Amino acid sequence: MSYYIVCQKKRNNPRMDIRICQKKCELKNNCPEYIAHLRILTQSENIPSYSESQSIAMASN
Repeated sequence: MSYYIVCQKKRNNPRMDIRICQKKCELKNNCPEYIAHLRILTQSENIPSYSESQSIAMASN
């Protein structure tokens, strides 16, 4: 699945694929859009899905 962010540096077409930003942008460590995207990804990875939590509960019983 492709994720897009709005690049503040680009004027004509500010919508940019996150993979291009990761590989080519030198300012990604200071970019608020890129940093926010990384935070969202790390939060979604740390949240267990419903099926995972259900299997954990069944294993502990």
